[in-house]
Amino acid sequence: MTGKHQIVVSAENNAYMGWQCKLFYYSCVTRMNHQPIIIVHDSGSDWHPDFYDLAKAGCGVYPAPSYRVNGQGDDYACRNHPGSLLQAAALLSGQELLIVLCDPDMIFVSPVDFPELLSGEFSHFMNYDRDFVNEPLRELGIEREALEAQKDSLRCSVPYVVPVKYARELGANWLEAVDAFYPRRWEDIMYAFGLAVLKLGLKLNIMHLADSNYWPEDKANCPVIHYAYGDEHWNKRSYFTDEEAPNVWMPPEREPRGTILCELFAQIREAREFYRDFYFPAQRQPLALS
Repeated sequence: MTGKHQIVVSAENNAYMGWQCKLFYYSCVTRMNHQPIIIVHDSGSDWHPDFYDLAKAGCGVYPAPSYRVNGQGDDYACRNHPGSLLQAAALLSGQELLIVLCDPDMIFVSPVDFPELLSGEFSHFMNYDRDFVNEPLRELGIEREALEAQKDSLRCSVPYVVPVKYARELGANWLEAVDAFYPRRWEDIMYAFGLAVLKLGLKLNIMHLADSNYWPEDKANCPVIHYAYGDEHWNKRSYFTDEEAPNVWMPPEREPRGTILCELFAQIREAREFYRDFYFPAQRQPLALS
């Protein structure tokens, strides 16, 4: 990764996101030698203690308002993704940088060579021919013919690479596109990103940089692991509440055979030692965004 990239994580202020952000930060600084920015969307209360730990560890943690409820009262947590892009656009305004927008449930296996153009990670299950895409197209004023010409290049999810110069306009259009989907589906945020890119007349580059724990016993071949899934052996959703979250730091013991799940468990154990020993290499206070 070049000095032109800035990794940004979109998170909410709770225990579930807190431990994921701590693991992400540890992975990023040890595997990427990069200081990420974490944008924490407000839950109406003080920061969860995990975010104070991150700030002490040197991470740039920035508070932001919540975007999850739209003007019609629809509560959709993924609206915070374009909200984070808008916040990052304000924070990095005027800089010749590319924002690498990530979910917190990601780790790095090795340094990543992110491209220097608008990009997204390929999503194999997305299909813009599905019927539920038709109404958002109409609401956004996008012709089906325009989508047909680019639909295969719009099948993407996190990480997104967004030049700062596009970030504010893309974030605003992404929010508009999200709200054009009804009834709500969990994957709306991904389709909405593609439609926002299309509406702005931009071109999107597809990346193949991430493995998924959908196949946890597969070998870790890519430099990024996205552990969005789960099974009977391990599931991130088992560590959702304040009471459950501390248990994530005691993963099952497995031989380091190079699998996706073993890599995840190894980094969790390493991160546990990192935070337990109060290894704080720098002091950086969170900044409020205007």
